[in-house]
Formats: sequence, structure tokens, C-alpha cells
Amino acid sequence: MKYALAVFSSVHLVNQMKSRLNRGGEYFGMIRTPHSISTGGCGFALRFEESKLLLVKQVSQELRIAINGIYKEENQENGSKIYIPIE
Repeated sequence: MKYALAVFSSVHLVNQMKSRLNRGGEYFGMIRTPHSISTGGCGFALRFEESKLLLVKQVSQELRIAINGIYKEENQENGSKIYIPIE
């Protein structure tokens, strides 16, 4: 399964998004924003299946919450993860 991260400006906004998205019965998680993509703002990001990207964008527009960045999560052979900007 492939995952993506959406970064927001505050933990409150991540929680708002997570609460709204989890109402549909699917799982959206909150994780610490990896240092490699942290912009110095919020220390948390929304983690979700990459296939749910359009839904995340739609809900952020409905709630009028700006997404500061969206990243694709990729596993390396050595077990570490890298994050590639999608938007």
C-alpha cells in the first residue's frame, strides 16, 4: 500500500481534517511531520493512502483549510523512508 502525507500549519487543522475524514469509516492517521519535510510550523501531518488524495483535497476545500504541502511516501531498500513532493 502506498501512502502520502499532507502538511498543515497547525495541529488543530490536522485534527479537524482527521476527524472529518474518519467519519466515512476509513482510516486517516496523524503522525509527526518528518524532519526532511518540516517547514518549522506544525509538528504533525495527516497520513493517508495515496489513492485518497482527491478526497483529502476535497475535504480541505470544504473546510477551507490550506494544505502546506503534499508528499508521497516511499520506502528505501535500507528500510528508511523518503518523501517526494506531489504538490
